[in-house]
Amino acid sequence: MKTIYDTGKRTSELLQDLKQLVEIPSVRDERTAGISAPFGKEIRNAMDVFLQIAQREGFSVHDFDGYAVDAQLGEGDDYIGVLAHLDVVEAGERSHWHGDPFQMREIDGMLYGRGVNDDKGPLLAALYAMARIRQEGRTLYHPIRLIAGGAEETTWECMEHYFKHNPQPICGFSPDGNFPIVNGEKGILQVRFLLNADSDISLHCKERLHIVCDDLQVIVPKGSDVSFVERTNLIEVMHDGIKITYRGVRALSRNPQRGDNAIFKFVKDFHGHLDQASSLYPMVNMIYENFLDDFYGKKSGLYHEDAAMGCGSVCLMSLNTQDGQLELCVDVRYVRSTDEQSLLHTLRKTAQHYGCELEVLRHKRLLYVAEDSTLIQSLKTAYHRVMKEDAAVFTKGGASYARVLDHGVAFGATFPDEDPRPHMPNECMPVKSLLKASDIYYEALVELACTKG
Repeated sequence: MKTIYDTGKRTSELLQDLKQLVEIPSVRDERTAGISAPFGKEIRNAMDVFLQIAQREGFSVHDFDGYAVDAQLGEGDDYIGVLAHLDVVEAGERSHWHGDPFQMREIDGMLYGRGVNDDKGPLLAALYAMARIRQEGRTLYHPIRLIAGGAEETTWECMEHYFKHNPQPICGFSPDGNFPIVNGEKGILQVRFLLNADSDISLHCKERLHIVCDDLQVIVPKGSDVSFVERTNLIEVMHDGIKITYRGVRALSRNPQRGDNAIFKFVKDFHGHLDQASSLYPMVNMIYENFLDDFYGKKSGLYHEDAAMGCGSVCLMSLNTQDGQLELCVDVRYVRSTDEQSLLHTLRKTAQHYGCELEVLRHKRLLYVAEDSTLIQSLKTAYHRVMKEDAAVFTKGGASYARVLDHGVAFGATFPDEDPRPHMPNECMPVKSLLKASDIYYEALVELACTKG
């Protein structure tokens, strides 16, 4: 007799499990790193709680030295993989949150808290989909393995470590993106331009990486003429000089067009007012000529477009002076019509022209899976069963664990027209979307693991 799945009871249990995970501030902290806790004690705590939940649900579990853990339904190495993560980004300025970021709250059907969307909620949605398959006693032609990493928000060495000890899945998905199906993820190349700058003008950004620069402070010597400054939000006379603050609109660096870059405001004010002998002049001139108000790299020669993936993007993330150097951090997202080496060649030529050095901070290869693949077709079927509409494929600038798979994509859990504010204050996710995502993952895993062929 087929077991009846108690949706109401399981919803309550899922939310309680999620509440427990959100309460763990699983931000990487190497100060508390140790044996089986390479990313710090809180990420270790989150892994332990996840393992307890998975064991309670009847799955076999494994711990890979605290880099990653997994929960498996069925036996064998020829498995279907689901890749998610238990680490989260810092909460940031607490005053910008409506409540404690590490206490999950439900208000009018909306869940709030760090990790409810990225990625603890979707991880549990996938786990509960597996539990439903187990409870119903479905026949598995391939085991299902949910892999939870601990360094997705930082170095990704968790997945490097995991796949040193485990084979790749037949195919899989990461519940750390958008619905319907993200079959393309742009390549990520983050670099920094370095210029020797022994200047009496200093610059400081609150954050260096991953966002559109939304706060830039410029300190010039006392007595300086600042009458030309028009785009500032605040000018203050300090004991050590005059501080000019430029504020923009924060956005993720993969979507520079959604923000308002404070660096652009500074350059518009100061270009034409710096003496050419100033050590800051080459950098300011480079930004003015190559990057100003250009989100797609047309001025800099970095523009590329692909019929399936769209066009790339360019984002200035930060501009800082420190230890006699001026540093500009730049994020480039690229598509199939170019590659890392071609972009680096262009960037190095630009750096050389303006007397800068160029260093690579981060590179992640692009991902693309053809729409006619068996994986994509199975996910389309699953999405249609729940949503009663066709599933489109599309490309994103963001990065999911799907990139580490030989054959995988990002699949949910954010639905079209939702703004869950990942990495931002008041991260959120509708309860109904979390449950709907779990239903879709159930159908997807039935298609991939319980269907012969």
